[in-house]
Amino acid sequence: MDVKNVNAFIEVMTSTFATALNAPPPFRCGDFTRLEGDIRNPDDLMCIITFSGSLHGTMLITFPEGTAKKVYAALMFEEPKELGKEVEEAFSEILNMIIGNVRAQLSTEKFNFDPPMVATGKKVKYENDEKLPWLLVPMAFEGWGKFNVMLSLRAG
Repeated sequence: MDVKNVNAFIEVMTSTFATALNAPPPFRCGDFTRLEGDIRNPDDLMCIITFSGSLHGTMLITFPEGTAKKVYAALMFEEPKELGKEVEEAFSEILNMIIGNVRAQLSTEKFNFDPPMVATGKKVKYENDEKLPWLLVPMAFEGWGKFNVMLSLRAG
């Protein structure tokens, strides 16, 4: 994994959340960890962005319920009762913003994004069919809680 591309994805994600939520950007709150294989959602909400082309891979963002509800409340100005369809739709919109901003940030790269996916529940599993390694980046929002970013990237 090229550190330049990893940094670009993380920077875009943090600035997109800061802008969309009108809040301070999230920050890294732990050491990077290398993971292998399929990813079972360690939290309650899993956001999935997949892409191919000159860059190929996946970005997973997982949120515990409390953090996801705080993000939703900041975005929609109301507290959700549960992690349901409306929360999934709101996070899908944030993922679309991230995709647009990644395209702008990495404009020299030629890649295509699949429609983003959002799923709730700890039983959700992302199958890593290509067996690419993952880089786990622990993140947090000040006062809102922690979340995880997992990146799997390679040159296409």
